[in-house]
Amino acid sequence: CDYVSGGKIILSPTGKISPYHDARVVKEAAYKGMVRALDSGAKKPLLVVQNVVPFPDGQLVCILGAFEALYIPLQMRERDATKNFIKIGLFAEEKRTEDFEKVVRNAIALERSRVFTRDIAGGDPERMAPAKIVEYVKDSFHGDNNISIRVIDKDKTIAEDYPLLAAVSRASNHVDRHKPRVVEIQYKPSDIARVTETLLLVGKGVTYDTGGADIKISGKMAGMSRDKCGAAAVAGFMKACSILKPPHLKVIGVLCLCRNSIGSNSYVADELLLSKSGKTVRVVNTDAEGRLAMADALFKASEIALKELNPHIYTIATLTGHARACYGNYTA
Repeated sequence: CDYVSGGKIILSPTGKISPYHDARVVKEAAYKGMVRALDSGAKKPLLVVQNVVPFPDGQLVCILGAFEALYIPLQMRERDATKNFIKIGLFAEEKRTEDFEKVVRNAIALERSRVFTRDIAGGDPERMAPAKIVEYVKDSFHGDNNISIRVIDKDKTIAEDYPLLAAVSRASNHVDRHKPRVVEIQYKPSDIARVTETLLLVGKGVTYDTGGADIKISGKMAGMSRDKCGAAAVAGFMKACSILKPPHLKVIGVLCLCRNSIGSNSYVADELLLSKSGKTVRVVNTDAEGRLAMADALFKASEIALKELNPHIYTIATLTGHARACYGNYTA
């Protein structure tokens, strides 16, 4: 096309939108369009952001879809300094410029948080071993006065306060970088008197899941470095709070980091474990380690919630085996 810089126009339609659709159709269209633009050699693509009438957040979702196509994995960026995020332009026909500027600011904040999440979630079992995740999280939040971080990594403390997590990680304890860690990230607004809600988030961070003694077979182990996506999502949410500074929220995020390895010291089926809450847990399958990794942290969150204003507790986890059992094939 001779009328535009670069000579190319890519149209990426949503298709017919029915009452059953949601804003994801906009995201998919923007994502596929941006992928096609990059594949065609575009270096500085311009995204034309349409106002998709049925969806109030259509513009925001459109930008986020395009941003997703630009993501370059952390380890690729680290190994090749020339690889970086491609710059894009954004255009929208808006009567109120400030409205669109707000959408763009929110999109950038959310994407920075999503990049942080993807970096942790997609990092391989060594790059994002528990110790490395702690290091990456600390570096990311350095200098933010609204964020405080506490890391529990002493063997004795883990054994006493997080005994179920300690059981899951027993076969990894001889390798320091794979030892379990519990990371508490807390966000408080500058004016604590304005807080009206408290969120407590607990994320599963199994950096590699072999299945343990109930080992994954027939190629089912590949991809299990992504069994830490729950903890990665919690970290990303905390990053969003760090950037957007919600004045009414206090947020406590807990990352339960461990590795479910195989070895002579592995926990096994039929063991009776005593949780921090005093409940006895009988292990039936060591590949159901996610709930064990989070259970003690959830108990602690429930105790903290009793002292907080209007508390809400959420867990985020890739309970992959049971997801497949319930829903069939899936994408973790």
